[in-house]
Amino acid sequence: VGIERVFTLMEERLRKEQGGSIKRPNVKVLVASAGENLLHERMRLARVLWDANISAEFSQQENPKLKFEIANALDRQIPFMVISGEEEAREGKCKVKDLANRTEETVAVSDLVTILCGKGVAPLILQP
Repeated sequence: VGIERVFTLMEERLRKEQGGSIKRPNVKVLVASAGENLLHERMRLARVLWDANISAEFSQQENPKLKFEIANALDRQIPFMVISGEEEAREGKCKVKDLANRTEETVAVSDLVTILCGKGVAPLILQP
C-alpha cells in the first residue's frame, strides 16, 4: 500500500469522525498582511501571539494575496485574522478581523493579546 493510499484512508476516517470536513481549525488566528514585503511583520505578529500561547499561523509566501488569505481562513473556519499593512507596521498597529461577526478594528500591537482574549481567544494550556 502506497503512502498516498494511507493518507486517503486516514482522511476518509477523519471526515466520518468530524462530520464531513477535515479542515476543523486548531488555529484561532491567521496572521496576514496587505501589501508587499511584509513577511517579517507577519512573523513578528505571530511571535507576539505565540509568546502568549495563542494558536496562530501565517503564510510563509513572500507576498500572499489578502483575498486568498481571507478565503483560506473562512474555508478553514479560523475565527480571527490579524492583518498588518505598511502603514499599520510603521505605527505599531494591526487590524483584528472577527470573521464570525464580520467586524474589524485597528489596535496597538501591545494590546493585541488582550483584545483577542477579550473576544474569546483562549491561550493554549501547555503541559510541562
